[in-house]
Amino acid sequence: GEDLRAFLRSLERQSYGAYQELRGTSWTLQRGVQLKIDQCQKDAFAPPSRCRVVFEGAAAQLPPDAYATKVSRIAAGDWIARRFFEEARAAGDDRRTETGGWGGKKGGELRIAVCSQFVLERTACLVDVSGGVEVRFTVALPASGRSIEGIWCARVLCERALDLALKAVVSRDDADLGTHIASVIKQRSLRDALAAKGLVAFIGDGARLARRAGNDDRPMVDGAVAFDARKCGGLRCEVNGVTGLGLPRGLSLICGGGFHGKSTLLQALQVGCFDKVPGDGRELCVSDPNCVKVRAEDGRSVQSVDISSFIGDVPGRPAGFTRRFSTSDASGSTSQAAAICEAVEAGATTLLFDEDTCATNFMIRDERMARLVADDREPIIPFVRRAAQLSADHGVSSILVLGGTGDYFSIADAVVVMDAFSPRDASADAKALAGDPPPMPADAFRATPRTPQPGVPDGRTGCKALSSFQYGDNNDCDVSGVEQLVEVGQTRACCAAIIHSAKHRHPSVASLLDALDGLDLDAIQPAGRRDGDLSRPRRYEVAAALNRLRTAKFEAASAKRGRDAMDET
Repeated sequence: GEDLRAFLRSLERQSYGAYQELRGTSWTLQRGVQLKIDQCQKDAFAPPSRCRVVFEGAAAQLPPDAYATKVSRIAAGDWIARRFFEEARAAGDDRRTETGGWGGKKGGELRIAVCSQFVLERTACLVDVSGGVEVRFTVALPASGRSIEGIWCARVLCERALDLALKAVVSRDDADLGTHIASVIKQRSLRDALAAKGLVAFIGDGARLARRAGNDDRPMVDGAVAFDARKCGGLRCEVNGVTGLGLPRGLSLICGGGFHGKSTLLQALQVGCFDKVPGDGRELCVSDPNCVKVRAEDGRSVQSVDISSFIGDVPGRPAGFTRRFSTSDASGSTSQAAAICEAVEAGATTLLFDEDTCATNFMIRDERMARLVADDREPIIPFVRRAAQLSADHGVSSILVLGGTGDYFSIADAVVVMDAFSPRDASADAKALAGDPPPMPADAFRATPRTPQPGVPDGRTGCKALSSFQYGDNNDCDVSGVEQLVEVGQTRACCAAIIHSAKHRHPSVASLLDALDGLDLDAIQPAGRRDGDLSRPRRYEVAAALNRLRTAKFEAASAKRGRDAMDET
């Protein structure tokens, strides 16, 4: 790195704009290790510069198991990114220097994207098929006022960045790396085994599902109860040598009193489609990778969704209005109906519901209320009348958390009661208590495919929070109701994916999502960008973001093919 060091020293006290000479350059730090500077900030107060340290396979010296498969490469990249973050924090390299006001020294902080409890494919660290490693981070190029601090910058880039990268990549604990990779592979194998067992979810004995707080996803330290499925009777099963509770295809209910762990279990299941870090407590809790959490979202935008399977003709609107339902201010019931149809359109095979976040009039229709308000005066067809049909005819299972109604007992395939955080099989008890099944609609469930038109954003785009992103001037997309977004990098990737897809025409939402599934994260970035702050979302989170984008347009697809085809008879 002596060439880079000499160059930076030559910039000492020059105007800050001279840093732009570094943009797009590549420097050898040591044999087989290069520093690439992709973007330079224009002043000391602008967003930091983006850099990469790239190791050739021989320099990284990763064990072959760390790059043998795509899963192991993702897990190894996750582990390295976490080590880089931890080393930077421990050394204080992630702390910004600010002295003497505007004219004082400032900058120098070196940061990598923060990882959550989940092991995701990220652009923060990439491991390739030859064992090469690329670590991406940001650096606030140092300054005094508007003048370059070249000697300080040389110390940051030539010493600190290299030292952190070497500690994360080369001076590693291979045993810990191996444990990390093995844990991810085990979780994948459990999840992959669900379909052959006829299951949509599995929670292994010993899992610890409770979290520290609503804003802290780490495992609860004191008072956490280990999951124990010994009272689960016929629902107790073994998957890949792990014994626990298995929820079968069809309709499963999670019941119990308040504060006994129903929602805690469902919250673990809704992220059971993601791998977790070792020690998280939820490693043995896996779900159908195509599961989608559904909830009511008053006020959300809905565009051209066929919700007629749940909402019939409504007063003051022409017949068939709900076949192409659009609104900028959805109610609880219409937003939930749209969410189900959108999830099925995207390919979901399991739906998750918690009564606490559902519209009551959408989920059930009380017998006494049905006598007071006749069916021909009520446009809402409650989910209880469609759930069995969705499973039998379309292969879409459901898992519901219920504590206030027994209307689903008669059609449930499995009923689990949570009692002081311990599960028991109550399927037989529920059947004994069940009355007649609810009346089933004569017509089939329908979900009409749509052709998406996201539209190119007219202004600034970006994402600073998990719950929203900016898609053009005065156009913020609220995704706070998309509960399976688990870190801000996924929200950022959803925005990038929609921008990318807006440049191409797709015949259906499903084909758009299929195209995105086949792309690397770098492929959805703007040309030439290699930012390290993206995390891969599933197709369902991308679809949810697209469906909540108020400027997006949709029209009924002219033809249905492959996974786009739905029964409209």
